[in-house]
Amino acid sequence: MAEDRLQQLIEDTLTYSERGEAELKIEDYRSLRRALHTDVLDIIAADRSFFVLGSYNDEEKRRLGKTVEQLYNDGHAFLLDDTLEVWENWTTHFKIYADRATHIIGVFEHADGGHEWEAGYLDHREYRRKTYILKRRYPSTVPTDEPFDGMMAHYMLLVDRRGQLVEWDGDENASAAELERSLEAAIDEFRDSELSS
Repeated sequence: MAEDRLQQLIEDTLTYSERGEAELKIEDYRSLRRALHTDVLDIIAADRSFFVLGSYNDEEKRRLGKTVEQLYNDGHAFLLDDTLEVWENWTTHFKIYADRATHIIGVFEHADGGHEWEAGYLDHREYRRKTYILKRRYPSTVPTDEPFDGMMAHYMLLVDRRGQLVEWDGDENASAAELERSLEAAIDEFRDSELSS
């Protein structure tokens, strides 16, 4: 069984990195085997696995960590940073884990950073059913002034139409504790609506 999983991991790596099998060195095979046994199998074996995405700026990454902690009782929750980095291209790394997670949870507070690319990629059909967004809402800001550009705002509108978006309040002047409480309430709402069955 593990050999089948390793072969699939190798095939996905070759596909996503656009490399030929002849380009893989013995060190690559060893690295992929280590990744498989370090965290890929944990994600595959879990009844539920939560791939948590968002901005890695210090304050926002702390909230991502809290999201992982809160979801961990419901399944295997993780950030990309929690996984073994064996792929030279981070997009390959991202796709490998996005394919294997049962749930992808975007904690989006703005459109600045690599998570905007991730959100765009997740609009592919195979990810739609398992992608949920916890969107930070800025109550005292006019909606057109929220820090989400057109692409990100449109993507969240599509996710909302599928009933897979939960908003949480977080004005710019809110304290870290207030933001954390609001996000926790959004996570609870997600759990109640999506994980109760």
